Amino acid sequence: MKTSPLLRALACATLVALGALQGACGNACLSLAQQICQCLPEDGTRATCNQRATDGQDSFPVRTNDEAFCQAKLDANVCDCNNLTTEAGKQACGLAYSTTAGVTTLAPQAASQR
Repeated sequence: MKTSPLLRALACATLVALGALQGACGNACLSLAQQICQCLPEDGTRATCNQRATDGQDSFPVRTNDEAFCQAKLDANVCDCNNLTTEAGKQACGLAYSTTAGVTTLAPQAASQR
């Protein structure tokens, strides 16, 4: 499966966007981050993504509703690799949001240019 640099940026953005959700979250938020990391095309980038998700657990506090958010996304299977290739899928996963000007992804601008 060929993936675009946008998908790599999306996975990185996931870690940033869900950063507050990753810390101290039982396993649901870490599992969600790991699921998204699996969408990356190369073993090295997947490993780095997973390591960042694991490291984030020590840096970001999580609330009960954050854990519930992650678990709901896992239960609904809205963050699978196929869904993340569309704007609607990114929105459903919580990686993008709609604005009056269109869809805005939470990926940093520089990351999407790699």
